[in-house]
Amino acid sequence: MLAEWRLLYDDIYEARHHFAVEEALARLVDEGRSPPTLRMRQVHPAVFVGVYQNTWSEVDVAYCQAHDIQIVRLANGGGAVYHEMGSFCFSAFFRRDLFSQSDEELYRLFAAPAIRTCADYGVVAHFQGRNDVLVGERKIYGSAQLAWYAAFVQSGTFLVSIDFETMERALTPPALKFAGKSARSIQERVTSLSREVSHELETREVMRRFADHAADVLGIQLVLGDLTPEEQALAAELLAVKYSTDQWNLGSQLEYQVTVADRTEEGVISLSADMQGKTMRKVRLAGDLLLSDRSGLENLEHSLAGCSLQEAQSTVQAAPLSAGIREILFRLLAKLAKDVAVITPKPKEN
Repeated sequence: MLAEWRLLYDDIYEARHHFAVEEALARLVDEGRSPPTLRMRQVHPAVFVGVYQNTWSEVDVAYCQAHDIQIVRLANGGGAVYHEMGSFCFSAFFRRDLFSQSDEELYRLFAAPAIRTCADYGVVAHFQGRNDVLVGERKIYGSAQLAWYAAFVQSGTFLVSIDFETMERALTPPALKFAGKSARSIQERVTSLSREVSHELETREVMRRFADHAADVLGIQLVLGDLTPEEQALAAELLAVKYSTDQWNLGSQLEYQVTVADRTEEGVISLSADMQGKTMRKVRLAGDLLLSDRSGLENLEHSLAGCSLQEAQSTVQAAPLSAGIREILFRLLAKLAKDVAVITPKPKEN
């Protein structure tokens, strides 16, 4: 007998409310008070910003505010993306011990429904890199993960029919985002299912096909349900105290004395610092990294503050990071040392 999961089409289209529900479900699955759930979701025009990103450098905030495009910061990593009703997302909420696969294997597992959905429309798609599905060289689907104690959230984005011009205006990705790629703009980098079949598709129909394929791939039975009163109440509280606030969604416009950036296979990362001589008084790490647990970078920021550049090397070495991220941080510290040598004034001679 197949395990039952709840299937949610909750019709919450306001982006900030939308992500308050996401966090509420993660919390309650962890506590054993919500069942395994596949949530299929759409939003009115909005930009989603990864938890590690600097909103002001990744998004044209003024343009979004002038055109009623809501900006919301996610609880998980990844890059900034533009959404509207012509795209959809899914989130699978479950206790991590339900799956024996590694996090990397889960990316591939949950990409399979996207590939099968494309095939339903005669479009050949393939998995590439860590978390993307491409049609040719263009991305049609991307995904991210969030670990919340015993709970786990695997989410993904599928482009059905999107306004690429608005997407291009709303997002301001750094040049490093396209480093090593043939694409030099967002429109060259991404595609939609409607573009590939040369006619408009109904997003809800594509969502239903995706959900059916997900059930088949995961070996589960989806049972249509609703949010519980407890889930609704927690989401309302999170919306009020977190997801409706500029502090969470936009963050600070504080400019740091020096910023350096680099790219790895795991994403783009920048290191910003205020320096006193060769000591980092304040540090900010940002980027589109796909880390399921964000505490590692946050703890590292705190540990680096007050370190000399030489001490920072040891601090990074001791941090619980992947080899790829550790290597890019070493490169950034080397770049920072060169920049500091330029901006640090020489002592005056008597």
